[in-house]
Amino acid sequence: MKKLLYLAVAAFALLNTRPAQAWTYANGHVLLIFRESGFNDVEFDLGDVGQFLGKSDGYTTRLTGWDSGLATNVFGSDLAGVSVILAATTSDSAASPAAWLSSGDPSAAPSDFSFPTWRANLYSVINSIGTRPLTYLVPASGTSAYSVDPSGTYRLASYDYIVSGGGLNGGAIPQFGGYVAFKVEQTIPGAFGFWQIVPSSASPRPASTYVGTFSIDATGSLSFTSGPVINATPPHITAITRAGNLDTVSFTTAPGGNYYLLYTNSIAAGAPGLWPVVSGPISGNGANQSLTHTAADAAGFYSVQRTP
Repeated sequence: MKKLLYLAVAAFALLNTRPAQAWTYANGHVLLIFRESGFNDVEFDLGDVGQFLGKSDGYTTRLTGWDSGLATNVFGSDLAGVSVILAATTSDSAASPAAWLSSGDPSAAPSDFSFPTWRANLYSVINSIGTRPLTYLVPASGTSAYSVDPSGTYRLASYDYIVSGGGLNGGAIPQFGGYVAFKVEQTIPGAFGFWQIVPSSASPRPASTYVGTFSIDATGSLSFTSGPVINATPPHITAITRAGNLDTVSFTTAPGGNYYLLYTNSIAAGAPGLWPVVSGPISGNGANQSLTHTAADAAGFYSVQRTP
């Protein structure tokens, strides 16, 4: 009889166990999100945003405190084509309120917001991304990480659902649901900016502060470089050699930045910057570098693009 009672108590305890929490989100934490249509949103808590602030220009670090394996488990071992976003915010009652957003748009030049707009468009949305998985008791997917199906049981806690205004504005997700005037997503592989946006009562609103640049490759290797983008001489292709179906494209580089090889077999494909990325990134060092691409086409066109 005692044994049966023990088993009943044990079963009751299991039924009342809450799912393990993947993170202990707090305002000021940086959220790293991976998303692609038809897949779960994969979200990480990278810890306090202070790790990226106040650094000397050119300071570079590789981010290792997150499990890229969770992203590759969802999207596949090659993350090329997946979108990546970074976001953080202080409390709306902080002495010096601020929010931070990534930008995959090299021409982005955001301005600060009025306080009501900042609170509604940035603080409320970013805070919801961090707190809703805890509110809805989404099962943990890993250490400081969640994998949330935007159309599943826990969809209300997903990045897509929150940013799209409950699914009503899905087309504007790349622009953070239309809450900002620039594209916050970067398609992997690539480099993207990190902006600090604060409330301001000035008219016109001051320009936002550029904190630094993140770079990510198709394996999920993520790094950060502090300071403004350094203007560099555009790359120049110096040679193209072919061995079988393997093309090797050599080009000039400047120190810093990431270089990508773009290719098309049709000149009607639009401007070179719109061609598909077929190789890279490789870091610039001031010397000539090369990237390779396997192509069975009898003829084609190459371009080399640098990101910050």
